[in-house]
Amino acid sequence: MTPADVAENLMPKSITEDLETCLKNLIQSLENAKKKAEEEAKKRIEEEGKKKNEDEEAQLMADEEEQESDEEDSDEE
Repeated sequence: MTPADVAENLMPKSITEDLETCLKNLIQSLENAKKKAEEEAKKRIEEEGKKKNEDEEAQLMADEEEQESDEEDSDEE
């Protein structure tokens, strides 16, 4: 949340809004921003884990293919 977002939440939107209402709006916005950031972080961690697993699987397959190729070469000799 940027300083501008904080200022926007602290400024009354109408004549009837008082300081307490503005502070409640700010707190609600901060809680929403925190929740959104946590969800994005969780999603990013899951995606990184998935990518890491895919990279490991690709490396294992490449290693197996290389080993099979080496075995075939040694069998030919």
